[in-house]
Amino acid sequence: MTEQEKEIATIKERTFKLKLSDADVKRIYKKSGEVGLTVSELLENFIGDLVCGTYSNGSDERDKADEWFNRCWFGMFPDKTFLGYLIGEWQLDNVLELWDDIKTNKEELEYSETHKDEFDDDEIEALKEDLKCWQEELDEIFSDFKKCAKDEETGTLEEELEKIIKWNDEMNAMSTDLQD
Repeated sequence: MTEQEKEIATIKERTFKLKLSDADVKRIYKKSGEVGLTVSELLENFIGDLVCGTYSNGSDERDKADEWFNRCWFGMFPDKTFLGYLIGEWQLDNVLELWDDIKTNKEELEYSETHKDEFDDDEIEALKEDLKCWQEELDEIFSDFKKCAKDEETGTLEEELEKIIKWNDEMNAMSTDLQD
């Protein structure tokens, strides 16, 4: 099965919430109606070109969609966010795993305090050592991000992780079987 066939197998209806004025809703319906498309079909086509997706209308269309994206304020002058940094540095999955490991380990340590008979000293020490190691790795990645962000205002590690987890949860809610 080809990569495109795998992607096609995951095509299904998805719901995104958009904030549009009544006038813009009428305009988008007219624009799509002019060429015999539904608004959904028009957006599907644009998104496919914008992300070089499963289906595309051709290389010129992909180039124009990319040009549009890069010319908009968010493409030309993007905020330096920890999420953007992690995506660009291919570190997102690593940080999400680290954060999950840290959270799980903290829970395990809390549990061990009330169930001391279930843990020996070596196990507790290993949990603490893993927690320290993972936290140091996460702190180092965040420190590297802060150096790249330079003078731009960024939140604390916890605030930035909260945004990333919210973004990740929203993305995962769209599909349980998203592919990279």
